Amino acid sequence: MRSKKPANSRRKRPDAPKRRGSRSTRWIVIAAVIAVAAATMWWLRTDHRGGASNLESPESVQKLLGSWQRTDAGYVIDIRSIGRDGAVDAAYLNPSPIHVSQARVSDVGGSLELFVELMDVGYPGATYRLRYNAEYDALVGLYHQPTAGQDFEVAFVRK
Repeated sequence: MRSKKPANSRRKRPDAPKRRGSRSTRWIVIAAVIAVAAATMWWLRTDHRGGASNLESPESVQKLLGSWQRTDAGYVIDIRSIGRDGAVDAAYLNPSPIHVSQARVSDVGGSLELFVELMDVGYPGATYRLRYNAEYDALVGLYHQPTAGQDFEVAFVRK
């Protein structure tokens, strides 16, 4: 005698994908990724200077000297010198020179942060806030374009 299956039971299809993890686990992982991304964006957008920059080790900032080219375009930041107070003598090229109204380096929690403000035609108050990544010898961070009201993630590598 055959046993009858309940009418509401379904046959499993052999080609049906197997579920891995529960939906709640996936949502926790997604929420964690969003939280980390939001915290990173907040950190990059927040002004951490707290006044004048007193670099405890002026020699450590010398590794920033030189020309840095943006990885997605031909834009170049040329860092010529860095003072004890964090003031930076820098040029910005696209490929023609764009006026740098201010530039400085700060030690933010043990990381070097470069701030560059541009003030020129097409660049009124555009800023870069970049952190030095020693592992990749790169400057990474945000480019703020005030005319469009947008921020872009950017990276510069040594030329």
